[in-house]
Amino acid sequence: MCWWLRRPRAFFVWVKSLRLFRDVKGEERLLEWKKKWEEEERKRISLEDKLKKLELEQQVSAQDKGGLKTEITRLTNALKKVSKEADEIQVKFLQEQSEREKVQQERSKLQDVHQKLQQDLSSYQQQLLMRETEKRALKNELQALQTKFNDQTTLLNDRTRELRGAQAFLSKADTLSGAEVIRLVDELNQEIMQTAAFISDSFDFARKPEHRNEIKEASTRTSELIGPVMTSLLGTVQHGEDPLLIQIALQAATVEFSRWIIMTWDFDGLQAEQPLAEIYNDVRETESQAVSGRWRALTRSHAQKVALQEADVHSTMVAHISDTLVIVMIAAGCTKNYEDAYREFTMKFGERVSNIVRMAARLNRAMGEEVTSADLWPTHAAAGERFDTESMKDFDEGSGAQSGVVLCTTALGLQRSEKVGNGEGSEYKTLTLAKPKVALEAIADGMERETEVSGD
Repeated sequence: MCWWLRRPRAFFVWVKSLRLFRDVKGEERLLEWKKKWEEEERKRISLEDKLKKLELEQQVSAQDKGGLKTEITRLTNALKKVSKEADEIQVKFLQEQSEREKVQQERSKLQDVHQKLQQDLSSYQQQLLMRETEKRALKNELQALQTKFNDQTTLLNDRTRELRGAQAFLSKADTLSGAEVIRLVDELNQEIMQTAAFISDSFDFARKPEHRNEIKEASTRTSELIGPVMTSLLGTVQHGEDPLLIQIALQAATVEFSRWIIMTWDFDGLQAEQPLAEIYNDVRETESQAVSGRWRALTRSHAQKVALQEADVHSTMVAHISDTLVIVMIAAGCTKNYEDAYREFTMKFGERVSNIVRMAARLNRAMGEEVTSADLWPTHAAAGERFDTESMKDFDEGSGAQSGVVLCTTALGLQRSEKVGNGEGSEYKTLTLAKPKVALEAIADGMERETEVSGD
């Protein structure tokens, strides 16, 4: 008989001790095996009781010995069967116990891995926190460097502008030579002469009584521009056969207006022509040529930008010159009234007048802004001035005149003046680059005159 049959209580204690190592599933199986074992135990006890009873009965009755022996054999076989089943249960229990131990080992390993992962996670979190701290520190440092860089850039830009401003004042380099400026003046004079000739040949002149008021008003305006002598000649000389005097008057008016365009500081947009000219004269007296020349260039450039838009200046000048030239023709006895003459004039000669304005404005930039090593300005002769061959030329080059009285200027001249040195020892070197051309009063000698237009 197996030991657990002889000592069932010890076996039960051993089975109970195994409960410490089973998991939930193992415990369920153990309970199931325990129930089976208890059932078998009850069967065993029942069989033992029966066996004892049979032994007693054997002792009591020998006749029943054979039957009891058979019963004992049957019970012994049944006991063996139960023992075999108990052995199978024990084997299964041991297998379950082994599997449970494996599960416990895997669980322990997983717990170790989990603990390591927790440690790694904590380490990574600390490293991430350190990286965030370093990132914030670097970001603050970058912002500080960016601020410093921006300050340095602003300072550099300020210094660059200051340096450019200083270089602008200290530089003596001209962008145009004197010869180029002379060429520009000659081109302007040629354009004025050709335009005046075309205009005088394109209109008819014969004073009409119905235009008397217009002629009188035009003569008043013309006298202010080209002088009373020229105005008187326009009103008395007959121009029908030879409009030369009208051409000269148109040239004189255009030359005078072009000279103003070349010399102006602000095209009268700021109403500061006289103050700026006086300031510049003072600067030129007290500063070197380089400083005064750059002051002139910068002041004229910015004054004109502030005063008017370039397109507005151009259109205004074209309209003003056109009006002036039409007034000269009305004073000379144009057969058309002012409105008709102005309309025809702008249609035929508007583009040529516009070109004259562009050329004069170009000379304004050339003399005022592009040449700073010296002062250049257009020259002319005033009406009534004595003719001087040293400073002017006769319009009628074939006349050979050596003296006379200036009637008007027909072409601009050019003069150059440079301040040498500074302070008390400074001096001005002046040079005439081109002489102005003038018409003398004698040019009207021999021209046919007519009597003044009478009233109705």
